[in-house]
Amino acid sequence: MPNKDEHIKKAEEDELFVDSLDFQKPGHLDWAITALFYAALHYIEAYFATRKFHSADHRTRDSSIQRDVSIRHLYKDYNELKNFSINARYYMVRFNATDVATLKPRLETIRREIAPYVR
Repeated sequence: MPNKDEHIKKAEEDELFVDSLDFQKPGHLDWAITALFYAALHYIEAYFATRKFHSADHRTRDSSIQRDVSIRHLYKDYNELKNFSINARYYMVRFNATDVATLKPRLETIRREIAPYVR
């Protein structure tokens, strides 16, 4: 299983990927939204790695976030990113740059709140 540092590195790479995309090109918004979610997932997994825990799947991770007193307040942001990603990947919902801009603060909240635990 990846360790804390590997999860942080992957989350940062996902964020850089989002910043590299041209939102005027077809498909780039879907990938931006998906990458924002996966960055959040890796920040959450970095936190869990400090507790010697790894989520086997999305359902387990959702439940673990909701049960963990230290990060349960992040579930709403995490779940919103997840739902947008599902809509982009499976339901082909059309998004715009404003949607990406409204999701970025949710990821920033997760990154900021996880930071003290993963230093």
